[in-house]
Amino acid sequence: MKYKLLMFTCYGGCATGVSASKACIRVWEEHPDDIKIGCLPAVAIPWKFKEIVKNSEKRILIDACPVKCGKVLCEKEGMTMDRYIELTSTLDIKKAKQLPSEDLEEEIYGLILKEVDILLSAS
Repeated sequence: MKYKLLMFTCYGGCATGVSASKACIRVWEEHPDDIKIGCLPAVAIPWKFKEIVKNSEKRILIDACPVKCGKVLCEKEGMTMDRYIELTSTLDIKKAKQLPSEDLEEEIYGLILKEVDILLSAS
């Protein structure tokens, strides 16, 4: 099955990472026929890389912090993204190694949903 949008996030162990993972799951639940969450580490496996490219029209990557682990991995493997968000810079906040507040979760959900809507409407 080809997906209109494949979402990747680092699922990092910080407030922005947890918020991003929850937001991606929520967005997927809201658009199950158009969106899927991709396994970021699978980008490094050659046959999975080919499958990812073949089965997704567009891709978005969300990194939680300025370390940009997801971006580094994707660039190393040659995986292109249609949209990239690094949350701490975008939101002008510091990385916090703690669970997120409900307000932060909602803010990140709204940010990701906005980008997803843009990408889906351009399909």
